[in-house]
Amino acid sequence: MAEGDRLMDTIPLNRPDIRRREYEALEAALSAHARCDRGPVLQLEETAARVAGRPHAVAAASAGIAIEAAMLTIGLRLGDEVVCPAYGPARLVAGISRAGGRPRFVDAQPRTGGYDTSRMEDAINDRTRAIVVAPTWFDPGALETIAAISRKYEIPLIEDAVESLGSTIGDDVAGRFGVISVIGLGHESPAYAAGGGVVLLNDERLADTCREILLEGRASANNDLGDLARGGWAHHRAGVDGRLDPLRAAVAIGVLERLEETIEFRRQVADRYVSRLGGESQLQIPAPAPNARPSWPAFPVRLDERFVLEDRDAIIAGLRRHEILAAAGWSFGPDLPIVAGPGCAEDQWPIAARLAARTIHLPCHPSMTEREVDLVCQTLLLVMTQTVFTRGDG
Repeated sequence: MAEGDRLMDTIPLNRPDIRRREYEALEAALSAHARCDRGPVLQLEETAARVAGRPHAVAAASAGIAIEAAMLTIGLRLGDEVVCPAYGPARLVAGISRAGGRPRFVDAQPRTGGYDTSRMEDAINDRTRAIVVAPTWFDPGALETIAAISRKYEIPLIEDAVESLGSTIGDDVAGRFGVISVIGLGHESPAYAAGGGVVLLNDERLADTCREILLEGRASANNDLGDLARGGWAHHRAGVDGRLDPLRAAVAIGVLERLEETIEFRRQVADRYVSRLGGESQLQIPAPAPNARPSWPAFPVRLDERFVLEDRDAIIAGLRRHEILAAAGWSFGPDLPIVAGPGCAEDQWPIAARLAARTIHLPCHPSMTEREVDLVCQTLLLVMTQTVFTRGDG
């Protein structure tokens, strides 16, 4: 089979919604890039702020760099602690650690996979500088409880809304709960474009600080007299080389503007999964709160207690042999190499460890047909049966 034919038969986990408009925008951005014109980046920031309902947006090279910049923007210092979910995106742990902080992990709630909010306050102490949250597909409504804890202790909440962009909780939307929120434009996002991230803020002063941080700690990259008079080329704070380039920004603008349309298609695909997998006893599928509508950048399923991590990996490998690019879910944060130390971390955060070992993300994107959803479901159930049979659990 030719490579092109093989790729056409593959069902990816997520697929960017790239149309003629993006090709035209990219061509225009190439000309702008040659002139050192960052106009597409500014346009993307305006679009992201409008879509997310925030007054300020700062574009970053990736969602992970955006998380790191958010930590530095609130003044995180070496040794400060950040309350962090033990089951969540690896970029959270990496962003905290790169900014000099120490994750203070909280175990997960077994049904939703989100924070066990009853344990959150136990993790807060005099060294706590921030709380970070990544809303789950199962219960993004927990954001309200977490935001209340943040206000009670006057500790800033940073919201990782990469996967939840476009999700609604009652009359509100994900991305508006944190003092700072981060959205993504890569493969893990419902607004999958060409990569990158955006930091969303309400405070203009914090937005200016974030821009400086992403510019390696400089006040400005411009060389006009006004900027130079303010010491624009001096490195006067900790920073990262993290600005988004105009080319990727140009691709993302139209994708963000079509976000509602894209999410409606994703919800239709998710509904198809629910109808096909809802009665399977060996799987737990998402059951969002009644007032929550997720945006579905993937469709997560959880294997029952008979399966272990090795089974999960074997099932993903089996799906991929059938050209279905499923993936593992979120990570068990305490076991990531950037923070892992001696001892049995799983004993301290047992729910998070089990969730990380048994969750699979299935493809979910607007270009999927009903036939493809059915094929994914049939293949998943077949591979699960084969895995149990091979292991001898009849």
